[in-house]
Amino acid sequence: MSSAFWPAYILHSRPLSDTKLILQLLLPEQGRLSAVVRRKQGKQRLTLQPFQLFMLELSGKSELKTVKNIDEAAVGHIFSGKVLYSAIYLNELICRLWPDNLASEQLFALYQAGLQQLDSVQATGTELEPCLRRFEFALLAELGQPIDWQYDANGQAINATASYEWQSEAGFMPAIYGYSGASLLNIGQGLWQAAETKRCAKQLSRQLLSPLLGAKPLASRALFASE
Repeated sequence: MSSAFWPAYILHSRPLSDTKLILQLLLPEQGRLSAVVRRKQGKQRLTLQPFQLFMLELSGKSELKTVKNIDEAAVGHIFSGKVLYSAIYLNELICRLWPDNLASEQLFALYQAGLQQLDSVQATGTELEPCLRRFEFALLAELGQPIDWQYDANGQAINATASYEWQSEAGFMPAIYGYSGASLLNIGQGLWQAAETKRCAKQLSRQLLSPLLGAKPLASRALFASE
């Protein structure tokens, strides 16, 4: 990789040694990658906060890069409570689901939009769940599993009075019991007022994410449970 400055977010960090950390980074176009950074000392010490945009100079030809220089590019997002847990959840989803060194044109912008929406939730007190569901479904689309909210697997328009089940690699299929067509249409149109719509979106996102996440539980979900 050429030595150049890139905008990046730190999704996760862990110690490598007393003097180094391994960072999980999110970059535009390049997606998620791992890099080693040296802990700076004294006046040069920089707090490597999550939810903050940095400019990084990276080097290295292997999958594990080296951070040569790092500087703050913007003031970090300051979250608290369930909004903080939600931001941690976004980071954890990307780290768990997005393959290392897989390029993406949209993932970086999707993540930035998610942080901005969480900022709005914290500032205005609006509902949190629609923000999480939008991110989950957009991430699934980036992973190659887009959802058609208008038509079922047979090419028929979703009927607001009908019920549907989700079939992997096919889409929604008419069913006796399942997700209500009205809720699916609401999700597609961004209409989140109805409690049934939010319940449907949460159940569907869990169904789609579960096989991708595997058996290991998400640490961020435990934070919500502790509230």
